[in-house]
Amino acid sequence: MAEFCTNCGRPLPEDGICPCQRGRTRGNVRRGNNRGELEKAVRAFPSLWLRCLSDPIGASRRAQERSEISDGLTIMAATVILSFLATVIYVLRYAADHFGRAVLRWAATGLFAPVIAFALTFGLIYALTVMSKMRVSFFSVVSAVGAMTALPMTLLALSIFLSLIHPAVYTVLCVMIFASWALSVFLLISQVFGIRLNLINCLTTIGGMTLGYFAVALLRDWMLAGLF
Repeated sequence: MAEFCTNCGRPLPEDGICPCQRGRTRGNVRRGNNRGELEKAVRAFPSLWLRCLSDPIGASRRAQERSEISDGLTIMAATVILSFLATVIYVLRYAADHFGRAVLRWAATGLFAPVIAFALTFGLIYALTVMSKMRVSFFSVVSAVGAMTALPMTLLALSIFLSLIHPAVYTVLCVMIFASWALSVFLLISQVFGIRLNLINCLTTIGGMTLGYFAVALLRDWMLAGLF
């Protein structure tokens, strides 16, 4: 007498495992694997950060050659999170009375400032490689940019604590973070991707960095105007 699945009512195959149960098992394994990958990435992050911080050029070159996009995305995601936290801490410390009313301003600034920097970095690299008739893949660019972001990310982490000292410290740290981003872009262009910096390329790079400065500065000023 044939046996039937107690879940869906279909006749059971010879191995006694209904196809509907196999689907559930595969789904559970997949969810377990995703959880394991996330835990693995979190545990590996400190060593990844130290490697990229101690040798940014070498780490970016290796990431670019191997297209280690998961490492690049991990550092970029951490940068966005730290930027958001730094903004929240600053607002809570110096403008707590306006925290709720200006939520759109500080949330947008904390989230979009690093996103703007990443977008401009990608745009600059792609523009310069096209002008230099070079072929680069999206994965290699993301990997290299992520590895080179270790220094700005570290300054962002420091700003969470140092900005509590005085509002002027926050301003100084913003300048330092922007300067480290500009240095990272220059190193990516000249040392990692090996783009020749002729007059046109130099002007393009300067234009992109200037655009980045005004975009982030305007975003920051917009936030502060709603707080004080």
